[in-house]
Amino acid sequence: MLWNYIFYLVCTIIIITVYKSPTGNIAYFLNNLETALKQVYNNTLDIILCGDFNINYFNDNQNKQALNSLLTSYSLYSITDFPTRIHNNSHSIIDNIFINKFKNENYLVSSLSNGLSDHDAQVIAEINFIPVEKFSKHSLSEFQTSLSREAWEYVFSNNDNDENTIFNNFLITFFRKFYASFP
Repeated sequence: MLWNYIFYLVCTIIIITVYKSPTGNIAYFLNNLETALKQVYNNTLDIILCGDFNINYFNDNQNKQALNSLLTSYSLYSITDFPTRIHNNSHSIIDNIFINKFKNENYLVSSLSNGLSDHDAQVIAEINFIPVEKFSKHSLSEFQTSLSREAWEYVFSNNDNDENTIFNNFLITFFRKFYASFP
């Protein structure tokens, strides 16, 4: 029961990672992706869809149009605009990140060459899923003060030092303070 409570409190972002084989059936891929999106989508959650789609976003093509058509119905849009795979004299955007960029305007996506693959990694940062403007300076100060005055000893007070219990105790206290400061 406790895990369901915590899941409800912290699950505001869902990250879905995918891989489509270069020779994979596009219709099969899109149907399975749509099934997954139907299961998790609602207006209160933020979805980050990322992975190796093996659909080149540098070129306009039927597969790109079909993927975009599906994803726009879930308010998901591509934010990768740089090559993710450079091989010999060719470059492509076959790895991608999709978010609701109208709901989450403050994001930065960049390339990271990891040296382990012929694909560059993508890093998404500075994403503000909770509008910071809703947090007044007074509320932020109240939250910080409330956390600093909390006696955290009980978090570690269970007899068996079970990591799950320790984490749950911390998280429940943190969110109690958070929602008191930011109703």
